[in-house]
Amino acid sequence: MSRAAVAPNRNALWARALVDGLARRGMSHACIGSGSRSAPLVEALAADDRFTLHPHVDERSAAFFALGVGAASGRPAAVVTTSGTAAANLFPAVVEASQSEIPFLALTADRPAALRGTDANQTIDQRDLFGRYARRSIDLGLPEPTAAGLARLGAAVEAAWRAAVGAPPGPAHLNVQFAKPLEPVHVPGDVPAGLEPRLPGSPTPGHEPGAVPTDAGGELAALLRRARRPLIVCGPNHQPEIGRAALTLAARARVPLAADPLSGARFGRGAERWTMSSADLSLRADDVAAALCPDLVVRVGRAPTSAAVCRYLERHADAPQFVLDATHRWRDHLATSARPLSGDPVATLEGAAAAVSGEAEEAWVGRWRAVDRAARLAVEPSLAETWFEGAVADAMAEGLPDGTPWLIGNSMPIRDVDAFTRATDRPLRPLGLRGASGIDGNMSAALGTAAAAGRPAAALVGDLTLLHDVGALLADRPPRISLHLVVIQNRGGGIFHMLPIREHDPPFTPYVVMPQSVDLGAVAAAAGIPHRLVSSAAELREAVKAPGPESEGWGLRLTEACIEREHNWQQRTAAIESAKEAARRAI
Repeated sequence: MSRAAVAPNRNALWARALVDGLARRGMSHACIGSGSRSAPLVEALAADDRFTLHPHVDERSAAFFALGVGAASGRPAAVVTTSGTAAANLFPAVVEASQSEIPFLALTADRPAALRGTDANQTIDQRDLFGRYARRSIDLGLPEPTAAGLARLGAAVEAAWRAAVGAPPGPAHLNVQFAKPLEPVHVPGDVPAGLEPRLPGSPTPGHEPGAVPTDAGGELAALLRRARRPLIVCGPNHQPEIGRAALTLAARARVPLAADPLSGARFGRGAERWTMSSADLSLRADDVAAALCPDLVVRVGRAPTSAAVCRYLERHADAPQFVLDATHRWRDHLATSARPLSGDPVATLEGAAAAVSGEAEEAWVGRWRAVDRAARLAVEPSLAETWFEGAVADAMAEGLPDGTPWLIGNSMPIRDVDAFTRATDRPLRPLGLRGASGIDGNMSAALGTAAAAGRPAAALVGDLTLLHDVGALLADRPPRISLHLVVIQNRGGGIFHMLPIREHDPPFTPYVVMPQSVDLGAVAAAAGIPHRLVSSAAELREAVKAPGPESEGWGLRLTEACIEREHNWQQRTAAIESAKEAARRAI
């Protein structure tokens, strides 16, 4: 617990009360950027044994690390910065937290408001620094060492907490002004006798006041009872309970389920039977997508990663489509005239599952299963016999131990996991940053995921993603973290081969692909971590098996899967065409 002694000055009082309030609400991780103005906050956090602290040289890395913590735990981590551009470096992670709906708290120290707009050094206007991307942004005045001042601080902390964990969760921002002295020195008469650094009230740890208490299970059950050809589409989310509830509903109602890898419904009990894991491949065939004509679509989570699934939803926009969400946000960028179904997603799915029993046409489910099985069987020879990025994704999914938290990087890794990994009843915990879907900060987020999980974790990223955030390995990784990092080395931006610009070279190779020749073995050596090259699916499956706690290599490891870009696209295209043709025959 935090020490209960009277604070030596008003800054220490303010910071310790703020930190105590966050701890009592359930926060346990804080990422610390270097600097002077934030000293009262850092001192308060360091003195409170309810927090695990993660020091960072780079504030951007600190922020994405906090995103990983929030994605894995469902609880916000604080990111503490000094004033000026240090705070601005949080912006990319704040954007991703907003778009991905990950709880997050930016705790930015600031100079007194009177210095804004003057020539004071390291002073910028930090009010509303993150614009509309912050769920709530509060500019705290200078510390007030009074009971009323602490009450106002308590209200601000409560408001920020509600914004971060509410419906939908996301980033909140507390901008905290401090005047000198910043260190915990005694200032006579600064803090009244008996005024302790504690906010009024007793918040319940783990309480999520913004959560939606009601559900729409009865309405959803009624929709499913009337439908003969219903389909559930489960998109990316950071609540594994949503995916499990979607699987339960699919099994009870006998409804095919198209599940994104980040949905919680691709890996886990019931997924092998009800999840159509080859939807991305089979629905690329126009005639298959046309033939699988639903009379009801129920969506939950964000928009699917798969472009083929999104095109399928657009094609069948004349079928009633409902989007289950905890709020009344617009969730229809595809313009399918989707109607909102407002309620807590887990409670709604579970409520509907309890009220339905196999109303869908057996032939409808059978057609989906036949298509899905045919597409999967068609790609299995390529996955077993050739070495391309789809084989890397499939081998990693097969080799990871049960329950492994698995951060899947943006660009091609998430797309290849979507297309080429089968649904399985084995429990895995895929995570990703699919809100704004950038490659920045993915390494830091993977480290944060491992820190929050408290068990060996894994990540699959591309080479440019690694290089974009290489500082996370060299300077900003915390000790005692177990993370197996698998990097697809294709010497540049392989994803851009999907675009028409590939036919125009130059500028395609030098300015779009941006080939690189960095030796990842040397990067690993500089970071002091083990490095291994693999060149087959069998080697990779063996490599990702977690060692025992006493084994050599326990901790951070880098496995490099070298892929030739042109060969990869040839093999990928051939595998996709085989799957499409098999799906056509099965339909």
